[in-house]
Formats: sequence, C-alpha cells, structure tokens
Amino acid sequence: MDTPMSPPPSELATPAGQKGGAQPIMAIPANGSILDGPSFINPDPSLISEALPPDAATLLSTVPAPAATSSQTQVSTPSWLLWQFLDSALPTGGFIASNGLEAFAKLHPNDSKSVQQIEAYIHWSVHACGYTNLPFVTEVWNLVDQWTIRDAFELKTEKGKSKAMRSVLKRIANVDREYDVFMNNAIQNAASRKQGDGMIMMGVKCFADQYKTGSAQDEEEDEDGVALGANIRILKPFKAMLRSEELAGHYPIAFSMMARLLGFDLATTRYLHLHLHARTLLSSAIRLALLGPFQAQHIMTRAQSKARFIDAKTADLKIEDAAQTFLVGDICSGIHGRLWTRLFNS
Repeated sequence: MDTPMSPPPSELATPAGQKGGAQPIMAIPANGSILDGPSFINPDPSLISEALPPDAATLLSTVPAPAATSSQTQVSTPSWLLWQFLDSALPTGGFIASNGLEAFAKLHPNDSKSVQQIEAYIHWSVHACGYTNLPFVTEVWNLVDQWTIRDAFELKTEKGKSKAMRSVLKRIANVDREYDVFMNNAIQNAASRKQGDGMIMMGVKCFADQYKTGSAQDEEEDEDGVALGANIRILKPFKAMLRSEELAGHYPIAFSMMARLLGFDLATTRYLHLHLHARTLLSSAIRLALLGPFQAQHIMTRAQSKARFIDAKTADLKIEDAAQTFLVGDICSGIHGRLWTRLFNS
C-alpha cells in the first residue's frame, strides 16, 4: 500500500461516429508551403480551380457562396436552478465525506505531503466514481424522465397519475436496493445514506414545499424556465418511504432524482455528479491542510479531462456493469471508522 500511486493511464477515445483517418480539406497556395497559412474551413475557390479539370472548374464556379453569418454567437443561458444547485450555500450535506482521503492522509503521512500523490488519489477517486455511481445515476434519471413525460402529457386523471407515481417510486426503490447491495463497504454505505437523506431533505425544504398542487404558476416565472414543475411533488412520498425505511435513499439515487426534477438533462447530470465528487474531495483536502486553495484549483482544472474521459467511457454501462476500480480508496474508506479522531463521516 506504500507504493506511490500514479494517475490512471490517459487513454485516447475516438468520438462516437467519427472514423479514423478522416482529415479536413485544406488548400495550399501555389508556390507556397503548408506553413504559409492553409485555409481548413473556407479554401479559396480560385486556388482549387487551378488544380481541377476545366469542366470541374466551371461547375465549381456555379456553386453559390456561403451565406454571411453574424460574428456574434448565440449562447443559451443555462438554467438558474443549475447555478443554484452548484452553489455551496445549498445545504446538500455534500461536505461531510472525504471518500477515504482523511484515512489515507493519516495512514500515509509521507505520501499525503506530496501534491502529486493527492492529485493521483483524486483522479483515481473520480475514475471509481464513474464506474460505481454513474450507471445508477443514469438508470434513475431515465426512470424519472419517463415518468415525467407520462405525467405531463399522457395521464389525464388523478388516479392514473397517482398509480404511475407509485410505480416509478417502486422501481426507483429497487435500484436503490441494488446499490445498497453493491456498496458493501460499511463506512461508504453509511455515508452514502446520510448524503442521500440530506439531498432529499434539501429538495423537499427548498423546492417541493414551494409547489402547491392545483395552483397556477406565474407566466413571468415560467418564461425563464425557473418555475418548478408538477413532478417535484414526488419528493414528499419518496421522503416518506425513506423515513419508513422502505429504502436506503443512497446519494447517487437521490442526486439523480433531484437533477431530473430540476430539469437537468442526462449529460449535465452525469458530468455534474463527477464535478461535485471532485469538488468534495478537494474541499476535504483543504480542510485537512493537505492542499492550499490555489493548488486545489489547479488540480480541479486538470481533473476536467479525466472527468470527460470517464464520462464517455461509462456512457453505455448498465447497473450490472458497476465496479469498484480504486481499491486503495476503498480500503481507506473501510478503515475510516477506526481512526481516533475524525473530521468526516467517510
């Protein structure tokens, strides 16, 4: 265990749908070289026509020029709720866990003084998060998404809506039980339950309590997509099931539910989950005096490529494919309860 860790090897993945070997068309000026400034996007037609047969050059001259485009790019404004969800002031209880980093620092005091070792730990932990949590995040997001569509457009009666809600809650509870069995590390399991409970409590207190069944939302609020949808009401029966111990309410399950109920698409939800995992680890490292705030931001910036790679690598995984890929972190989390003094729950 004393062997220095290094970040997992960086693998280059070809984007889906892109064939290897395809290169952009470029025009090389006559009597020049490729370093003289080739145009990859809009090559000069006169330069191309010199190298074409007469008939082809005539045909090229008849092709209309591309329409002029505005220099200003239209950028859509992300959801206000997304920024609110990312705000550390939102009481999600996400800063109670170090994911084994505290135990690692006390068991390996020499390694924990190295910024490279801390960065390697964080990279491996993000890698493991992708393989352990993202399959469950995706599954729950799809369940809530399908129910939301049915509830909004297909179901017309209150009886039908109530039956559909009970059905989707039962299916979410089944996924939660599978995660409970999968997460056999007792410390991590307990920490996941506490974080999930905090996420649902926050959702009910901050969002679900604002929605009143049967009341009309203001038109001005709905224009910006800030108004909460009727599907937010599912949080209260989910909380009731949590209190009656019908389900464990693990963090990935609760997180995915909240993300879909607030209107985040699947890609945003998955990437956000990895981002918050890395942010929590770095916050823990700062509170443990392993990193300074500027060093933490350097690592956070570099972790972006790792998160994108893991997100793409695990995009097609099902919950049956979930696996623990960071054994050192898993062991450190498991012995966290034996530490004499602790700042975090895991």
